[in-house]
Amino acid sequence: MIQDIKDIVIRHRRFLLLAVALPTLTALVISLIIPKQYLSKASVLPANSRFSDKSRFTAEEITELYSVFSSGDDLDRLYATARSWPVMMKMVDSFGLIKHYKIRKSDEKGREEALRVFRTKCGIFKTEYGEMHVKVTDRDRVLAAAIANAMVFQTERAHQDLYRDYYSTTLRKLESSYATLQLTDGDVRAGDSSRPVPGVPTHQLDYYRRAITDIRMALLNPPPALVMLERAVPSVKAENPKVVVNVVATFLVSLFTAFAMVLLLPGFKKA
Repeated sequence: MIQDIKDIVIRHRRFLLLAVALPTLTALVISLIIPKQYLSKASVLPANSRFSDKSRFTAEEITELYSVFSSGDDLDRLYATARSWPVMMKMVDSFGLIKHYKIRKSDEKGREEALRVFRTKCGIFKTEYGEMHVKVTDRDRVLAAAIANAMVFQTERAHQDLYRDYYSTTLRKLESSYATLQLTDGDVRAGDSSRPVPGVPTHQLDYYRRAITDIRMALLNPPPALVMLERAVPSVKAENPKVVVNVVATFLVSLFTAFAMVLLLPGFKKA
């Protein structure tokens, strides 16, 4: 049996050589021709969302209870924000990805196409340790690192913009209510907080003053949405193509296929 196999292999050695060598060389050439893709990764942790409490500036005992780091719920919110359309599209516009990806359309369809390509090159992952990784691959290693870091910055900015919008609306309502209380007595001018309005309890005016002060402080000091663990840096080694892996895998598959054809197909046995 073994002798028969050896005879078949020797008889078809030229075919075996070509069937293995040609695909292997082709894989090598293609791997060397394909543009290199570099991977950059930024790693972050979600900050505690309780830092958005406006009372943290005046109530020190509350601040001491807060941990810098957060739980899984805040990680989910951070993950959703990073994957959102505004954050992704900001990268497309800021880094001129329409031109970088050589997309001919420059209108809204071109932006959508660039966004589609960018989503294939940008991966956002949650880890079992509560981290979020932002991974970007590109043929320009410096650009890949810049985009990954910009993604982190834009994600935090999106959270802080939502925070400011919420407290800005609240501040306008409080100021309006406070002004209405002051105007209830014609002897007090609007906006004059030097003396209480007759007929209005002093503690009520004090409440509005404290609330307005807290919200103004909160607007001037938006809380962090994340904690940067690892900034993305330009990679020295290309992530793709993996030349050695491609060549070895092609060699093994070709070798197995060629031997299977020679040993199992009736046509080769009779030749």
